[in-house]
Order: sequence, then C-alpha cells, then structure tokens
Amino acid sequence: MDKLRAIKFFCRAVEEKSFSSTARVLGVPPSVLSKTISALERQLQFTLFNRSTRHVSLTESGARYYERCRQLLIELDEAEAIARDDVARPAGVLRIGIHPVFQISLCRRISEFLAANPQVNAEIAHTNSPAALIDEGLDVVLRIGQMTDSGFVARQLGSTRLLTCASPAYLDAHGRPSHPQELSAHVAIIPGRRDEDSFTRWRFHKGSEREVVAVPVRTVLCEGVGLGIAAAGGIGVVRIYDIAARPFIEDGTLQPILSDWPGTPTPIYAVMPSRRNVPAKVRAFIEFARTLVSVVHAPALARIGSQVVLPAQAQRARGC
Repeated sequence: MDKLRAIKFFCRAVEEKSFSSTARVLGVPPSVLSKTISALERQLQFTLFNRSTRHVSLTESGARYYERCRQLLIELDEAEAIARDDVARPAGVLRIGIHPVFQISLCRRISEFLAANPQVNAEIAHTNSPAALIDEGLDVVLRIGQMTDSGFVARQLGSTRLLTCASPAYLDAHGRPSHPQELSAHVAIIPGRRDEDSFTRWRFHKGSEREVVAVPVRTVLCEGVGLGIAAAGGIGVVRIYDIAARPFIEDGTLQPILSDWPGTPTPIYAVMPSRRNVPAKVRAFIEFARTLVSVVHAPALARIGSQVVLPAQAQRARGC
C-alpha cells in the first residue's frame, strides 16, 4: 500500500464528508477509494470512519489521526515549495570543496558572489576529492586533475598549468635560473613527501626538449596550503598552479621563472553529485567559478624587464 496516497485519500474524504464526492474529486472509482482507506485502517489497527448507508463520520481515533495527517500534508507541501524555490533561485547554504590552489583567488572574490546572491551563505572546505560530495555533504567541488569516477557529474571550467616561481628577494640573492638544470643549485618548497618522486623531480618541456630535475628540498608544506605565501617570503623556489600564483604575481611578491619551459595543461572541473535538479545556488557558483579560471585559462603571464604583466583579457577581468 502507498501510505502517503492513502493518507491523502483519507484527508480528502474527511473534508468532503462523502466517499462518493471524494472519489469524483480524486478521479478514482469509489471502490478504489473504499479499498484504500480500508487497507489504511488495517495497517493502523483502528477504525477511521463510522460508516452507514447514508454518510460517513470520523471516529474519535480517526479525528485525532486526521489532525496529525492534515498538519503532515501541509508541512510536506511547504517542503516541496521550498525545494522548488531553491532550484529556481539561489538560496540557502552552499557547501563548496576547493583544491588548495583556489584558496586565495576564491577567498578574495567570494564577496562578489555573495553580493550577487544575497540569499546564499557559503561554507568552504579544502578537498580535491569528488567523494567529499557524499562523505561531507558538499554541493560542488572545484577539482584539478582528470576525473576517474564516472559516478559524478563534472563540467570542465578550463585548465591550469604549473608555474615555477620565486620571490624577487630570493632571485636577487641566489640568481635567476635560465635553464631547468640550474635549479639543482637552488632550494625548493614542495607540497608533499620528500620521498615521492612527483614532488622532488620536476619535469619541464620546451618543444621537443624534455628535462627532469631533482630539486633540493628545503621546506615541505603538507597538502600544498600556503606554498605561494612561503615562496613570497623568500625561502626557495616553488612550482604552483597559475591560479594560485596569480595573486602573488599581480602584487609583485612572486616572479615566474623558466617561463619558456611550461608545464602541461591540467583540467579544472566543477563536480556535482547529480545532473538532475541542480540547485540555482550551485549553477550560479559554477558560472562564478568560470571567471576565476578564465583569467588564467591559457596562462599568458609574461615578464617584461622586471615587471610582470597580465594579458589584456586578464586585466579587464580583474575588475569583474
């Protein structure tokens, strides 16, 4: 038995005060209505109606049950209306997971998103795992790297590359490398274990040329949070994604080096648990996230003399 359907039939019968009238309103045969309410009574193990050939009336237990059911249906209608409204317009708490490279760029500009969506509040957590959508109840994850789990929905926002950077003070003190192998005479800041090859052996390419450099590690920052801040403090050379590097390059605290030896593009995705009934707050955030990515989508951060400049498109986007 569909209990919710039976409760709706029961409440309508109370309000219509007639099984035949209720059946007409609901568009079902009277026999279906009668059988449905009888099945509900059997499940409840008490009688809802006193029946006669002329009319039906509520029992005492039926009257109490009706009051509770009526309130239940009102609250259910309200819940559905709220859910429909949330899908239609941005509202509620938006729970966002971000790769650490988005930390500064997003936090500096999240006020723009919140100002444009005044009914939305934000909660931000560090993660690059789509599984956090389920495990931590997140609404969307900004992920860097290929998607391997087909159980989630991913929209590619663009791509990012690794930039090799150091502070002006560090470069003044230790020299500016012009070739990747010269990094062996410098010290590096890395985001993970010293014994992991991917963190300590930096790979470069220029056309058909390939170089792999074992960098001397001075500082390890677990999970990569704060790499740009540490490098801006002058303690070594760092490789960070252009999205993370951009705020420091803009304010002059980091300078890119070996720009003619770029990293390979890595995709950026907005990952959601489902493509159906995506809430308006998530759709609005994804469009906002595109603006974070677009200014460095094809990283053209260029160094002219001692000044770092952004491409024209990025300069225009800074004001948005």
